[in-house]
Amino acid sequence: MRLTRLSAAAAIAGALAAPLAMAGTASATTGTGSAYGLAATGLVAIPATPAVAATADKSLLHLPANPLIDVKVLHVTAKPAYARASVTDLSVAKAALTAHLVTATCDNGTARSHLAKASLAGHRLAADAAPNSALTIPVQGLGTASVTLNKQVRNADGTLTVTAIEATLPLGPGHTQTLSVSSATCAGPAENPPTQPPGNPPTPTPTPTATGSPVPAPPGQAPKPTPVTGDLPVTG
Repeated sequence: MRLTRLSAAAAIAGALAAPLAMAGTASATTGTGSAYGLAATGLVAIPATPAVAATADKSLLHLPANPLIDVKVLHVTAKPAYARASVTDLSVAKAALTAHLVTATCDNGTARSHLAKASLAGHRLAADAAPNSALTIPVQGLGTASVTLNKQVRNADGTLTVTAIEATLPLGPGHTQTLSVSSATCAGPAENPPTQPPGNPPTPTPTPTATGSPVPAPPGQAPKPTPVTGDLPVTG
């Protein structure tokens, strides 16, 4: 597959912005979840596709024809505090990146990813990698690929983003392709201040009185005696 001329890349990116084949409808309900199936920059530019936010569910069959990246079903869903993205049958020509299934899930502030039958240049990629697992893999005749699996980033607004595969792939001298596959963002649970159990009011803390006066004792305790100084008559 020749990659010398990709004048159609802009047209591909524009076409990807619209849902193809099958798509769900998005609700206007406010939420914190968001997700997308695939995004790319380089010789082939692909915006986040398909992408959802708030409360929505969307699917896409195939990408428009391009000389580098092919997938089958992309599915994304989002709702408050939850998001999930999945990509089926990913293939990146020349760099030899393939995967049967790539998923990323963010649920109430906890993130995870999963790869099924994924490999790069003949090297099998871990199915359930630890967060932010970075590796470099040589691609014969092209250079070295940099890959991060299960990439997790805490955003400035407190949300968490997990991307199952983030890669920079060599495509020959002076050419690279970046790729983000299956990305999901969600917020964690709201933190509520602790409340006092009903029927168990807090015990008040005694407040010291003016200097020289005794501090009242808590209920149920005898007051601390206060010594009194003076002269006692001595009898013979």
